[in-house]
Amino acid sequence: MKASCVCGQVTVEVPRPEYVNFCDCSLCARVGATWSYYPVEDVRVSGETRAYTREDRPDPAIAVQFCPSCGSTIRWTLLPGDKRDLTGVNMRLFDPDELAGIEARFMDGRSWDGKSKAGARRPPGALGVDAFF
Repeated sequence: MKASCVCGQVTVEVPRPEYVNFCDCSLCARVGATWSYYPVEDVRVSGETRAYTREDRPDPAIAVQFCPSCGSTIRWTLLPGDKRDLTGVNMRLFDPDELAGIEARFMDGRSWDGKSKAGARRPPGALGVDAFF
């Protein structure tokens, strides 16, 4: 699957995801992203991006990459030192028709402490049926 930011200067290619995660934590809500997660080698990003790392947390875990021209959120990457092979891609960049039928999960990020397993706000659904972009 291939998508781009609003201005087209950054593109991203990924395999079709198993699910899309709608998180309502303060970061995800503010950057306007809905995530799918991949091993780093499964994600190809072309074009210049800039990164933002939270300053309101004593020990942030990720940097959010965005297009410096239009501001579209592209993905998050783990900060140096984190050895996990994981990145999150903003699925709102993709055409909704391309994502139809994929499982939609609804993480309760507002209540999550960042350490324990996150809970759900509601049961999973399917994009294009129970959840819309």
